[in-house]
Amino acid sequence: MPTRIASTFHPSSSVISSVKCSLSLRELEHLVVAKLNSLQVYSILESKLQLECNLEVRGKVRLVRAIPIQNSFRSNLLVLLDHPDPEILILNYTETLEPGSGRLNLKHQIPLDERGSRPSEFCTDAIVHSSGLFAVVSCYTGKLKVVIIETGEVHNLPLPELNLLSLTFLPLVREDNYALALLHIDYNEHIQLVSRNLHISTDSGPELDTTDYSNLLQPTSISYKNIPIPDEAAIHLIPIPADDDCMDYDDDDDENDTFFGGILVVGGSKILLYELTSQEAQELKPAKGKRKQKRVSKKQSNETITGPWIKQKKEIKRREPRATVDWPWSRVSAWTTVDEFNNKILIGDAFGRLAMLSLVRFKDFGMVLLPLGETSPSTSISYLSNQVTFIGSHFGDSQLVRISQVSLSTSKDTPTLPIPGSVTTTISPESFNKLDDDKGKGPSLHDNRIKKGRIVASLGSFLDVIQTFKNIAPIRDAVLADLDGSRQGHIVTCSGGGNTGSVNVVRIGADFEEMASILGMENIIDLWPIKLSYDASAHSYFITSTILDSHIFQIISHSQMKCVDSSHEFVLRNQTLYVGNMALKSNGKYDRTSALVVQVVPDAALLFQYDTLFQKWVFLHRVDAEMVGSHMKFVKASGNASQLLIAQAGGWLATYTVQMQEGGLELVRTTSRKLDYAEQKSILPSEPVPSSTPEWYNTEISAITCPLLDPTKYFSRIIAAAFWHTNQLKLYTFNQVSGELELLCQSRPGALTSPVRSILLNYMTTGHYRLEDQHSHLCVFAGLANGSVVSFEMVLDEQGGQNKAPELKDMNVISLGDIPVSFSQYEADGKRVVVAAGSRAVVYSWEGSYLRSMPVMLKDITSVTSFNTESYPNSLILATNTGISIGRVKGLEKMHIRSTSLGLHTPYHIVHEPKLRVFGVGTLYTEPCGVGEEEKVTSSLRLLDDASLEVLAQAELQQNEHLMSITVLNVHINNDDGNNDSQPLFCVGTFFVRLDESEPTSGRILLFKAHQTGPTWAHLRCVATEDVAGCVYSLVAINGFLAAAINSSVSLYRVMQILEKPVSSTPLYTFHSVTDWNHNYIVTCLSAYGDHLVVADQLTSVSLLKLNENQKLKTVAKDYSPLWPISVEAADDKSFIGADQSLNLFTFSPSNTASNRTLLVQDGFYHVGDLVTKFIKGSLTSSDASLGKFKSTHLFCTQSGQIGVIINVENENIAKALSALELQLGQKSVATGGISHAKHRAPRLSKGRSDADTAAYGILDGDLLEQMLTYMNTDPELAKEVYTLSVAGNDFPYAPADLKKDLELLQNMH
Repeated sequence: MPTRIASTFHPSSSVISSVKCSLSLRELEHLVVAKLNSLQVYSILESKLQLECNLEVRGKVRLVRAIPIQNSFRSNLLVLLDHPDPEILILNYTETLEPGSGRLNLKHQIPLDERGSRPSEFCTDAIVHSSGLFAVVSCYTGKLKVVIIETGEVHNLPLPELNLLSLTFLPLVREDNYALALLHIDYNEHIQLVSRNLHISTDSGPELDTTDYSNLLQPTSISYKNIPIPDEAAIHLIPIPADDDCMDYDDDDDENDTFFGGILVVGGSKILLYELTSQEAQELKPAKGKRKQKRVSKKQSNETITGPWIKQKKEIKRREPRATVDWPWSRVSAWTTVDEFNNKILIGDAFGRLAMLSLVRFKDFGMVLLPLGETSPSTSISYLSNQVTFIGSHFGDSQLVRISQVSLSTSKDTPTLPIPGSVTTTISPESFNKLDDDKGKGPSLHDNRIKKGRIVASLGSFLDVIQTFKNIAPIRDAVLADLDGSRQGHIVTCSGGGNTGSVNVVRIGADFEEMASILGMENIIDLWPIKLSYDASAHSYFITSTILDSHIFQIISHSQMKCVDSSHEFVLRNQTLYVGNMALKSNGKYDRTSALVVQVVPDAALLFQYDTLFQKWVFLHRVDAEMVGSHMKFVKASGNASQLLIAQAGGWLATYTVQMQEGGLELVRTTSRKLDYAEQKSILPSEPVPSSTPEWYNTEISAITCPLLDPTKYFSRIIAAAFWHTNQLKLYTFNQVSGELELLCQSRPGALTSPVRSILLNYMTTGHYRLEDQHSHLCVFAGLANGSVVSFEMVLDEQGGQNKAPELKDMNVISLGDIPVSFSQYEADGKRVVVAAGSRAVVYSWEGSYLRSMPVMLKDITSVTSFNTESYPNSLILATNTGISIGRVKGLEKMHIRSTSLGLHTPYHIVHEPKLRVFGVGTLYTEPCGVGEEEKVTSSLRLLDDASLEVLAQAELQQNEHLMSITVLNVHINNDDGNNDSQPLFCVGTFFVRLDESEPTSGRILLFKAHQTGPTWAHLRCVATEDVAGCVYSLVAINGFLAAAINSSVSLYRVMQILEKPVSSTPLYTFHSVTDWNHNYIVTCLSAYGDHLVVADQLTSVSLLKLNENQKLKTVAKDYSPLWPISVEAADDKSFIGADQSLNLFTFSPSNTASNRTLLVQDGFYHVGDLVTKFIKGSLTSSDASLGKFKSTHLFCTQSGQIGVIINVENENIAKALSALELQLGQKSVATGGISHAKHRAPRLSKGRSDADTAAYGILDGDLLEQMLTYMNTDPELAKEVYTLSVAGNDFPYAPADLKKDLELLQNMH
């Protein structure tokens, strides 16, 4: 059975919940942000949020709440985990004085799951009482759970309100008087707001009064006119405390002039405020049981009180709210209070409209709604301080916004938020201010104008975004595309929703920050910066070379460079092979202040010295190339502080140093040797023997290097050379006695497929510069003429006994295009790295036990070298055919996300057409409307440029026609010249929305042809249509045909070009129905490979079909289990992978029985914990250095913004070892979340847990496996214990070092 690994490439980015609190002993406030399976704690600074810690959670986070600590300004945290394993986590926070040292610690872990209980349909919530003593949780129908914070005890309380919509605590005057406000739908489908008393007793435990409603809030029925769709829109209950003067209320006072506190009902077309009963009723302690409530009045102390607050045994009547205000925008998605008195409340809707509800002058104006502006659609809002608010979003980027007191928009004539004309309670800011000036002279609170509230129709936005947090959720569709020819996959996603629809390009790699550029300097093939002295920290000049001449430039300032060819004595009429600073050795010591530079041209090597008096480089000495046969020229050169290495025609290699002679400073040759391309250090039996070569072959050197490997020294004992004809790379060392060159090691004969044009040797770690040091990693890089880079690690042969010989191992090849590659050593993010640049560029760094390459967004580089000036510190200078750029590489291994906003046009489907270099994107435009109003939705097909993501063209579909699927079909056409060609056509599947239909009965398949009409725009033309009897859920191309999933069937079409010359209105192409396959209920997803189709039926399972030679779809095999798949993707003709609606991954493989019958064998089942919306065939990297151990096959995308990688384990022994390791890690590793790892990853069923649940199989948890690397570094004892247990009884020898290398290799693949 094959084994696969599921690992995370991009974690979930959707924000689910957030809360502001103070967690530490310092007077510092924090923001806690909850995502699907993690918590992040930020400290609130003056200008930004600073991440302090991140906690991974085993389970699905539903919400986070603050728990006040009594007699302290600090809080703990309550985290509610969602079904199928509901759980409460109580966390506290500790930190040191160092930034980023915070840590969340688990205090209580409280399971809430129950067998046989029905999960709450509308309200899964947890509320914490302001005392911090207990919390009330709703997660199952017909019951509430009261959790005692200190002890972790859970008490189940029956709840008569089965269809609970929302709950909150009543804002009571007495803190020990507990009561709950409950909004629910009763058995008559009436919306009712009621309250029930909650009794907290240390003796008998909590009790909820289910026999009678509380007298603190009069029960009422709420009209569907005010809450049109309670089962679809989230309804929120917000407690509003009483006025301060209610404490002094007397029976003689007018109740209309006193506000006793109340409950806001938010989420409908109106915001409703229902008031609590009078102060006397609140102070009356509710009695237990069925006894009637009584109170003693100040005027009539012995009378039994009857009134509207006493629950009567009759049907609940509708009562008027104390105040209302229209909500003119879309459904409410989140809210938060600005102050502790809840007088100012921020409310956000599903389209990012943010408004403030003010009750500051409730007696004078009623409820006032103040529009503020647009943000991302909010799922969570947390007010921080100083008008700064955090907007957590599922559909867009989370934001930190500052609320201004004045409009910030440049256009002051635009409404802050659009208000429909049907809303009559609007008031201009000027009129509202006038009411403020005339307060006390106008109507009282019970006046109808005040009761209905006001909406201030302001102009301009009052919001300023000061920080954003990238989010790519929800991912509805995605493709993997090579956008720059680098063979590096870019994941392009359809994301967002509401007002933040977006297309995102996700890649991993390094950033290049360009700081300066010089255009017009053409055809440069190499360049070298030089310093005024060897120990100078900054470069002052640089020399460029073409194949014909050279030029010298002086760096004058940050923005000025000057060509100074005539001011110095360098040889500039020829191509330059090498330029570099050198240090003079005098009396056994090197003079770091030496102002010497050597230049090598084809016919000579020249020494120069900087004259400080004349401020110019003056000539000192010249060494001419010697005559070798008919050749007299130097071909290559390299150098360091004290050595100049020159290769001459004919294979001669000589070393020069600067010495003081009688005539002054001169270049003196110290060694000279003719190299032989046929010389080999040793040939292993497994290596090919070099073939005999023709006698006319000459040893010609193609590249050399003489690096300074140890920065504390001035010379190198190791050099490298490569040869034409044999394409072989060889390393030499200087004999410590004779000083002559000796062959050290070489690449295998025939290993390099193209001549080597550049070489670099570099230790990839800092502080370790000896080959014998196991922490040093000497890597050899060879740039080939065909644009490839070959890398090796030079290690000592462990089989060599005491005289261990060096050898080149771990060869890896990466193609960077088709032009020769240039190298440079560099330091980025505190690491020693190597930059390799050609048609494209990569950065090499050492990670763990492997050399890792990361792409950089650079193109067509002819030369690159490190560069350092006061204005451009620690930079790179690069040459192209058109000029020079200066910049720096940063952000190694950083996730780069480039986005384009489509606003209200939410993208749902995407394809990439590399021939046209465009994306085809299917979008859905939803016009914002009020709560309960019918949404107007239109679909369109858009073409986006795959480089700039600009919209080039679009085609609108018919009214009520929704785009459901899209693919690209290449149709064979006949050109005018008689040659056959293929035309890419965008195929779109749709259906028509009709409210009277239970399932779609009509749709279309459309063919669009893209015409490029200019560099920045194109035209889409519909060239064929086909009416179908249903919804086209999925489209795929298979063997030149178009397969369509239409309701319960799969239809196959042939698309053909119309040969006759068409009239302008006649389609250019036509559909021909080939065959139909109808054996399912609802076919929602298709995947093709070769001549096979994988069919996913959303109500049953999956089938495997084959297109036979008769062009018929034949059933190969079918699974009959109730799998309910959402998405599938074929890997090859041997297996396919999919995901179901219970958040599981599954894999199938066809298998033949003895009777030659093909069955689908489910060989993988694994709970991923998120809804997988798309599988993509392919890999993130251009080549996997997996050495036959691992192979990346798929990517998957989820609703929460997660991107994962599916990796096949190619070696069966390694698969068994990693399975055992996962088992031991799951048992030994500590995780936040009550369930075990085995239970967490066990596949779920839609009906919940049962004893028949099976464990996960066939798919391993890559994130858990990679935790072993962390334990190896931070907890060696635990790592040793886990390793020992995992290899026990395993016949496969798996050394800890090999395990570490394989886990690092696995980590590097994503």
